[in-house]
Amino acid sequence: MKKIILSLSAAVFALCLASSCDDDENVVLSSDCYINSLTLGNVKRVISTVGSSGNDTTYTISYSGLYYPMIVNQLEGTIANKDSLPVNSDVRAVLATVESSGTVVYRKESEGEDSWHSYSTSDSIDFTTPLIFRVYAPDNSASRDYRVQVNVHQQDGEVFVWEKMAEQQPWASAEALKTVARNGQVWLYGQENGGARLFVTEASDGRNWNELAVAGCQNADVATLAELAGTLYMSTTDGALLKSADGQNWNNVAAGRTLRLLAADGTNLYALSDGGIWRSADGQTWQEEALDDDASLLPAQDFAALAYAQENGVERVLLAGNRAWASYPADGAAVVWSRSTMPGQEAAGWTYFNVSPDNYYPCPRLKGLMLLRYGDVLLAVGRKSLDAVSHEAFDDMYVSQDNGITWKADGTYTLPEELAGQDVVSSAAVDGASYLWIVAGAQVWRGRLNELGFEAR
Repeated sequence: MKKIILSLSAAVFALCLASSCDDDENVVLSSDCYINSLTLGNVKRVISTVGSSGNDTTYTISYSGLYYPMIVNQLEGTIANKDSLPVNSDVRAVLATVESSGTVVYRKESEGEDSWHSYSTSDSIDFTTPLIFRVYAPDNSASRDYRVQVNVHQQDGEVFVWEKMAEQQPWASAEALKTVARNGQVWLYGQENGGARLFVTEASDGRNWNELAVAGCQNADVATLAELAGTLYMSTTDGALLKSADGQNWNNVAAGRTLRLLAADGTNLYALSDGGIWRSADGQTWQEEALDDDASLLPAQDFAALAYAQENGVERVLLAGNRAWASYPADGAAVVWSRSTMPGQEAAGWTYFNVSPDNYYPCPRLKGLMLLRYGDVLLAVGRKSLDAVSHEAFDDMYVSQDNGITWKADGTYTLPEELAGQDVVSSAAVDGASYLWIVAGAQVWRGRLNELGFEAR
């Protein structure tokens, strides 16, 4: 007799046919027992907010569990969501759709064999603790168990949490600072009395800093530090260029021109020189870049640059800063330039982001402006504004989700309250664990947006 493997629905259909078949025709039900998928229905979530009167208030929303797929691991017999549900999701009574080869029952993992419940698409299930789902083969010859767990975040992913790591550090009197994260460590260069000092801590620490000896970096302008292909570069206060393989021993580079280093991407160094922007693949041979607007719109002070890759493969270098206050006191915002190349594109020019009348959120004109790529957004932060009126030092982090055109404080990316008004020399960097480091004078802060630290994302 030939065995016919049927799905659960097909088996039911076959049983119906069997009633009209001759007695000598046999239908053999499948011995398969597996769950193919489990999908959550709508989930309620409690949202906390501050009302217009300033009082705390809560309200409940409902969202579809389809956005958080439950992954079936047939080898290990587990079903769970890799992307955890948002904090305050109520999973005490959730409908679920199970596609299986047979009949399904379930119980709490903590309960015994006498606690099975029949599964139904119309009955809600309590997913607050792990469950055991058992599927019986259509012919009742076998069964299989799956451990089902619905993961829910215990922290609000949209909260930025800060921790003070250190204060009263030996670089407190530095004239300029530069923070970089590399090789699992955080490096801090301080510029003092025509020289540079280097302090290092493990990225997992942040409280204990060791000073490393540096040589050959007289007159170093530490704020210009950039890394290209594993080699560190920075320009000097008189426009020379230095490089180092280890960050401690520095040598002059025959650049052939006066430079103010901006940034480095995976291919080139970028610098201001002779009233324009130049690029170089080795620090020695430089080529001028094309600008789509007048060079007088380039920043002259408080400028920062950032190189990053977008998810679509576009490589960008963003430059922002201020024109000289004495010459352009009427500027209402920082000037922003952008360079972008598509994959395989060799040449590109720089585009000036003119502030249009309907752009109410231009990049603020801050002293000591810092730019950071954080997750999938750009952040701008700095000291007080050039006019000393528009912004206090460290009043907020300004977020750009459109690659530098608009910058808006959104209430999610927040700074430590203790930094507010601290108009001191500062620097910032992002490490490999998505921690944002801010060194402000003698203080060191480390913070992270909760959702970037979740293990299941």
